Amino acid sequence: MKLYLNKASPYARLVLVVAHEKGLPGRIELVWTDPWASSDELLTVNPFSKVPALVLPDGQPLVESGCICDYLDGAGEGRRLMPAAPAERVPVLRKYGFGRALIDSAFGAVIDRRYSAGSTLATRWIEAVNRGVGTLGHDVARAAHAEPDLGDLAIAVGLSYLDFRLREIAWRAAAPRLANWFEHVNARPSMQRTAPE
Repeated sequence: MKLYLNKASPYARLVLVVAHEKGLPGRIELVWTDPWASSDELLTVNPFSKVPALVLPDGQPLVESGCICDYLDGAGEGRRLMPAAPAERVPVLRKYGFGRALIDSAFGAVIDRRYSAGSTLATRWIEAVNRGVGTLGHDVARAAHAEPDLGDLAIAVGLSYLDFRLREIAWRAAAPRLANWFEHVNARPSMQRTAPE
């Protein structure tokens, strides 16, 4: 398999974290690329010029991090990060949705600031991040010793992206229980080996 990615992308990082959790790094060739440059090679795999993009062993491309995570969850070893049974699946989907919304809002604010010099939209994204952190802070009923699922990993990647790109958001002070939970998840090898640069 061949994975197109960028070291700063939280979407690519989530895919890498899942790959590590599922014991797949040795089966994936990493192709570091700048999606903003829209190289011919990346456009051949993903006409939207976005990362991550995964080329499967048979040559078929998969785009969008959620699709790629789902594929890797089934292709890798060990327990499923997204359970199949509906009763177990719904809580993980809920967390995954919150985690992805956190990533989307933070990423949107960063891109808007970079290319629009901080418009009203960036302010709206930041407000969404703060509300999301507040909700997650009240919703961390997960035991610190539990093995993380895909929802937990998405939330952890989103919080880590705040530390990386939006340091002015004092999310730990606003949500100390969430901060304690994050430190536990962030200590996992999958998170440490994929830290953004």
